[in-house]
Amino acid sequence: MDGEVREERPPSPEHGRIAGEVFFRIRLWLEETKLGMAGVEGGFVLRRDPDRVRSPDVWFLSHERLKEVAREGFYEGAPGLAVEVVSPGEEAEGVLAKVLDYLEAGAKAVWLVYPELKAVEVYGRGGAGRLLRAHEALEGGEALPGFRLLLVVFFVQYAWGVFF
Repeated sequence: MDGEVREERPPSPEHGRIAGEVFFRIRLWLEETKLGMAGVEGGFVLRRDPDRVRSPDVWFLSHERLKEVAREGFYEGAPGLAVEVVSPGEEAEGVLAKVLDYLEAGAKAVWLVYPELKAVEVYGRGGAGRLLRAHEALEGGEALPGFRLLLVVFFVQYAWGVFF
């Protein structure tokens, strides 16, 4: 539990593809807005004594928040947005524990992406979740003001210009 190193199985290529797509769309938005920085994986120390470190699949930090974090090692505190791509077989209790950890540490939003369901669950500071389906639009809210994207782009697979 807290303070212990846990080994996890590597995610599937589909998990990585979707995390990459989420990052790519946020990165495109950041090129226009210049509101901060996004990344994939990377450790965030959410609590000390005992240490609780989480590594979201995709994260966003505003410029204001970037001024507060050291550039070396894990970042202290939560990202403004944490995105987790939920793998098949992950238990709901573990997934929701991540959501609570991020929100309690100060995240403005947490997105849980469910590839098999083609859905995204969005949590804000209040803790209430909202489920969005692939045909709906995801809005960035407090974490990514002005961000808007149809979710279907996360779930469409394409190679060499051909949609699957």
